[in-house]
Amino acid sequence: MKNLISILKHRDALKRATRSFFERLDYLEVDTPVVTRCPGTEVHLQYFQTSWQDQLGKVHQRWLRSSPELHMKRIMSEGLDRAYQMAPCFRNSGELSEWHNPEFTMLEWYQIGLSYHGMIRETEEFLRATADAMASVTGIRPENILPAKFEWMGVFDAFKNWAGIDLCDGDPELAAKALKAGVISVQKADDFETAYFKVLIERIEPRIAAIKGCVLMDYPASQAALAVVDNGKASRFEFYLGRVELCNGFYELTGESENRQRIGEAMALRRAQGYPDVPEDEEFYHAMSRFVRPCAGNALGFDRWLALVAGASTLDAAISFRGI
Repeated sequence: MKNLISILKHRDALKRATRSFFERLDYLEVDTPVVTRCPGTEVHLQYFQTSWQDQLGKVHQRWLRSSPELHMKRIMSEGLDRAYQMAPCFRNSGELSEWHNPEFTMLEWYQIGLSYHGMIRETEEFLRATADAMASVTGIRPENILPAKFEWMGVFDAFKNWAGIDLCDGDPELAAKALKAGVISVQKADDFETAYFKVLIERIEPRIAAIKGCVLMDYPASQAALAVVDNGKASRFEFYLGRVELCNGFYELTGESENRQRIGEAMALRRAQGYPDVPEDEEFYHAMSRFVRPCAGNALGFDRWLALVAGASTLDAAISFRGI
């Protein structure tokens, strides 16, 4: 019971520090639905399905959200400049391990007019400010958690420097190149995406782990999700502390037509993989027709960050009741 109380106190302290940081920057804290018509748009995520029965007894398919992204962008389309949320989120199908839990808390925030690199810098400011605030609670100094400086590394450079591979997006020969470079997990018949992730896991992430803190950025366009693509590179970044992926940030794709196209392509890939079909959100598309101002956003694993600032090596130190 003492451990549970400690977790609850640490969670409360980090929530307070988080609110203090965003209040100082004039962000508005918002709430969005947990039960939705569309749980997310990612190709490889699996979702919890539920249903709602109306007063006439008709059953409507619903889902637990995997992130608040779609609704938060709808909020931003109404003219708000800055918004954040600490949001309960859900992901299905094996999401239970040292750094995964089926139910988790996402810290997600958006700012109109903030640049891609500006969001990277603001994310680092958040980490340093909250690590400093938590030191009096956990007894762990920020310098024991965070590097003096985060190394920024582009994905294409990481493949070249750390795997010896000249990465070309969509390259059907990537598997062959990886085998030639000595990547043992790759199979000759692997398609581009399969080979890409195998190289990332086998060669790139161990090198990231050797760096105390790294920002992996400028992804191949095929990995853009809903990020802007500029000169063939997605304006997407992830912060790593050791091997722990902490957040996923975008310079956000705006406008209806390209969002509709990207999501449609993702849904087609889901069907090709044999994954359960999920509906697209027409209200999101309608909102995107008004969402045209430049915007940066980020989604950070609140529980992961809490575990790290508490000096822990798993989520057991951050989530009050683990499992499902």
